[in-house]
Amino acid sequence: MSKWSRLGFVFGAGVLSLAATASSMAADKTVKVGLVVGLTGAGADIGESMARGADLYVALHKKDLPAGVNVELIKRDDGSNPDRTKRLAQELVVRDKVQLLAGVTLSPQALTIAPISTEAKVPTIIMNATTGSLTRSSPYFVRMSYANWQMAYTVGAWAAKNNINSAYTLVADYAAGHDMEAGFKRGFEDNGGKLVGSDRTPMATTDYLPAMARIKAAAPKSLFVFTLSGAPSIATMKAFRDSGLQDAGVQLLSTAQNVSDQQLPQTGPSSVGMINSAVYIATDSRPSAQAFLSAFKKAYGQDAYPDLPAVAAWNGMEAVYGIIKKHGATFTSEQAMDVLKNWKSSNTPAGSISIDPETRDIVHDVSMARIQKVGDRYENVVFDVVKDVKDPWKAVNPEK
Repeated sequence: MSKWSRLGFVFGAGVLSLAATASSMAADKTVKVGLVVGLTGAGADIGESMARGADLYVALHKKDLPAGVNVELIKRDDGSNPDRTKRLAQELVVRDKVQLLAGVTLSPQALTIAPISTEAKVPTIIMNATTGSLTRSSPYFVRMSYANWQMAYTVGAWAAKNNINSAYTLVADYAAGHDMEAGFKRGFEDNGGKLVGSDRTPMATTDYLPAMARIKAAAPKSLFVFTLSGAPSIATMKAFRDSGLQDAGVQLLSTAQNVSDQQLPQTGPSSVGMINSAVYIATDSRPSAQAFLSAFKKAYGQDAYPDLPAVAAWNGMEAVYGIIKKHGATFTSEQAMDVLKNWKSSNTPAGSISIDPETRDIVHDVSMARIQKVGDRYENVVFDVVKDVKDPWKAVNPEK
């Protein structure tokens, strides 16, 4: 190599080194988001769905960030265990210095995060946990999923208004299940229906035949169910059919989250005719929904179908990017909360959404859908839409 060639090489290498250093310095503007979800345990299906939705948004929207800014999702699996949730949230705030917390699979986990979020002033975007009172447990909580009464009250009111005059409820025995039970009861009875019985079952059980026997003895016109998604919800549908309640003409009612589009092939004929209240359905024909479905399948496989936790995580990350677009990589808790409390988006996979600044809870349309066999697939088919639904629980239970 000649002297000039060597000099050229050294100079070129130096320029590359400086460029790499400059690039590294620019990339040092990293917004850390702690994503606490249950990837194992009772809420694993929900947790995996949230992680996928959040990852997908980050992967597809790097170009939307200001120059030199990155978003780092620090994922932690709490195993759907509240004690572990609390420990992981503390570690993310104290050790990892996250600017935002997100995820949160179930309501008991959210309640353990609330004091941490409040004391450390870390805005927390709830992407699933659905108990109505949660947003009151910390002024730094904002919910992007739904509140239970938005779904349960709506389907209860619809049933009573459509000549279903008696009902029985079967729910998982934890905070969200109790909330769903109360919401359905209020919506049903407010509109002239009569509740003839109720049952609560262990969260992770898959043995529903004893409960179905009690339901059959009560002879209701309808049965409202809310269990964990995955094995419990699939077992519920099977027990409903095996007990003879389906053949007896009892109308099965629930929320679309209870049996997601991903699970419909597993429930099969057992869920046909079931009527759900739904915020998001994977087969929605609107362009934003179809674009999301296409991207999801490209990322996770053609057999993958997104559900509401994936959409809520996607929407939550859109709000995170909204904070960064307005304030850059460095922002205060108050600046972040101002964006989140007033968040609106008109083109999400679930249509238009907004956050009610008074309650920090989501406002969205609720669809009524019936599970049918369409071609060789089972699908939720929408037949009615209730517009701009706020959480009825907060209206019934005003803050004192």
